[in-house]
Amino acid sequence: MQALPPETAETIDCLVAGGGWAGLAAAVELTHAGRHVTLIDAAPQFGGRARSLTLKHDGHALQVDNGQHLLIGAYTATLALLQRIGIDSDERLARRALRLQSVDGLYLDAGALPGRAGLALGFMRARGLSLGERFAAARLLALLAPDTSQHWPQGLTVAQWLAMRGQPQALIDRLWAPVCVGTLNTSLQQACARTFARVLRDTFRAAPDAFDMLLAHTALGAVLPEPAADWLVQNGASLRLTCALRAIGRSAEGRWQLQTDRGTYNARALVLAMPPRHSLRLLRGHLPEALLPQPEYFEPEPIGTVWLGWRESLELPDAMMLREDPGAQHPGQWLFNRRDAANEALRTVAGVVVSAGGQTMAAPADLSDQVVAQIGAQLNLPTPAFARAVIERQATYRCTPQRPIIDIDAVSRHIPDLALAGDWVWSSYPSTLESAVRSGVDAGHRLAAVKS
Repeated sequence: MQALPPETAETIDCLVAGGGWAGLAAAVELTHAGRHVTLIDAAPQFGGRARSLTLKHDGHALQVDNGQHLLIGAYTATLALLQRIGIDSDERLARRALRLQSVDGLYLDAGALPGRAGLALGFMRARGLSLGERFAAARLLALLAPDTSQHWPQGLTVAQWLAMRGQPQALIDRLWAPVCVGTLNTSLQQACARTFARVLRDTFRAAPDAFDMLLAHTALGAVLPEPAADWLVQNGASLRLTCALRAIGRSAEGRWQLQTDRGTYNARALVLAMPPRHSLRLLRGHLPEALLPQPEYFEPEPIGTVWLGWRESLELPDAMMLREDPGAQHPGQWLFNRRDAANEALRTVAGVVVSAGGQTMAAPADLSDQVVAQIGAQLNLPTPAFARAVIERQATYRCTPQRPIIDIDAVSRHIPDLALAGDWVWSSYPSTLESAVRSGVDAGHRLAAVKS
């Protein structure tokens, strides 16, 4: 085990390194279990890659996010975490029945009847899909029974799987491709079919309300990061921002000795809720090499969000699938109405999501210009008074059939007083808010019973 130079160290119970949604979930779980938590993060605010952002226009503040995120009813761990910290999800999130529509005429509304009956009726009545395409989509979803994974593909890309299952190309282009990019942030030709199948199963074949859309009433910081931080402080946790974990070792007593920007801690338990390259670097020498994939195997994928604002009030749908067309420099895939962000200067605000899908993303100014031209051409919208691109360079990790799987059970067996958290750890799902929260809750459960 690596040893750090002896220093005067503050003795603490549990240290959680990383204040994104995974780290916050772990800290809440440990605090709820009666442990004393110190939560640190290198950034000046909590939330990680899903945090609030303030943009300025004509002297007015525009509260948005570093990237547009969509929550759905299948995010059960996220909803349970909100409940644990005393947040009424109905006050922060507007629940809407699934409605898929595109600029090419696709329209599927699952809100006519509750639950799966509404989904079935929505497919039957869907506009813009032929009868054969509707039956093909139904056949694919029928394979994903909630109680079995025998039909789930192994080692295939989404493109290969859809072709094997006889999905018409028009259906792939208009439905499955945008859904794949929207959930996995990886192109059809690269995306892991097994992960995509699991997402479809847990969305369309699980709980009746799993495919509901949950639209934030406010910026993401006010949905979870800020209330979670407040709850932690109220329940005795210590929170420290702009404090990075630099090195880990063992003290003479066998506790974790942790070197941070603000000094050294001796801790009984440790949660690493940081990006893979940081966590894996710290763990070298503490775990067998077989349990530690190389950091470069986790390939980051950027997501750009072009925030648009109009001075006039416009009637926009909650969500709209755009037609991505690289040849015409139309990169946007989804448009989301952000009613909560409207202010005195901008009465209508929308976010257009751009996933690079393994390709190079344009510079922010060019991306803004391209999206403005795209929504003008495809939606006949007036030129917005405000357009600003925000690019999160490491928004997700590429979800391919070859992506590394972290054996978190083996990690716990080797080092019972350490747990890993983060969307890259929860390999059953793509990089989403839900996978981050699930990994954090799991980390908290693992360490809650470690002797304090």
